[in-house]
Amino acid sequence: MKPEQGIRFLRQFQELLAEGGFVATYKFALLQALADLSVEHDGAFDGSLSLHVEQIAEKFIEYYWNQARPFQDHVLRQNTRGQAEVLRRIEEYRPLVDGRLGRLRADQAAWSTLLRRIATIIVKMPLWKLQTVGNRKNEFLYREDEYRDRSIRLLPGVPDAFRAFHPMLTSMIRGGWISQIHRISANQEVLGAEAELEGFLFGTDRRSLERFTAVLRDHQAGECFYCGKRVSGAGDLDHFIPWSRYPLDLGHNFVHAHKGCNNAKRDHLAAVSHLERWRVQNLDEGHRLAKAFDDAGLSNDLERSLLIARWAYEQGFASGARLWVQDGEFEDCDYRWQAALGAPGGLRLAALENPPEYQ
Repeated sequence: MKPEQGIRFLRQFQELLAEGGFVATYKFALLQALADLSVEHDGAFDGSLSLHVEQIAEKFIEYYWNQARPFQDHVLRQNTRGQAEVLRRIEEYRPLVDGRLGRLRADQAAWSTLLRRIATIIVKMPLWKLQTVGNRKNEFLYREDEYRDRSIRLLPGVPDAFRAFHPMLTSMIRGGWISQIHRISANQEVLGAEAELEGFLFGTDRRSLERFTAVLRDHQAGECFYCGKRVSGAGDLDHFIPWSRYPLDLGHNFVHAHKGCNNAKRDHLAAVSHLERWRVQNLDEGHRLAKAFDDAGLSNDLERSLLIARWAYEQGFASGARLWVQDGEFEDCDYRWQAALGAPGGLRLAALENPPEYQ
């Protein structure tokens, strides 16, 4: 992407967040969904990306699922005019599955019903209001008149912009989301410090992660993923693609490791040798892992995990990232990551070097 194209996109995005007239938090969720889906799906040859509203609805459910639980004995309001309908719908389902989103996904009838309901809300409310700034439309993300078969089309260059700036955009969206919740008067009596609220809204539910540990410890025969030595005690559950780069809990992205190895790796991408081992352990054997995750009611998606990993290493390659080998040792992120991950060769890298024009 040419620098001037990226700057124009960021300016329009910033204007949308600053002046978009947010009443509920839906617009933040929609922007985050478009950014995440741009990472998780390959676009068309012209650089556009078609998205069905139920794909967007699935992201809404993921974002709001934990936010529908009580914060200091109260479910936070996400609309200045009363509780957001998405929250009310999700609140109906959480008790039925003991708060486990993976268990709800396994119930195809209930999951399909909730998806359709949330999709209807999205079409009714934020989809047509997102790109309104003041009293005018700025359709720089998608054209409303191209809406067909319950799908929108992100314009050529937009998915690449979302991919390139994803961590920055996520930070901007979350900052706006938190500010919106603070502005809702019904929340102000129960809210604590902003950092506490951010952790509640977007952090990891540690109890959910603990259930992954047993599955992965067994899958790895009790050995640390990174150093191969036996793990005594609980060990750590590590996001292989770091949470700071892509904040999503999916089973196949986790590995079990020594606390020391996990702390040393921190937010770095792992070295090519680790990447290849992760592919073999978590992707090549992914269907066996998926069954174990499903049996435990844990969220997982093999294809999405692969696409997120591919995106992360593409970005690392483009930015000249240093990959973590072991404590104090790093290597360059070079072309070898493609073979290690089994990623399609030059197609995506060619797109990085010669992206379509941002509209």
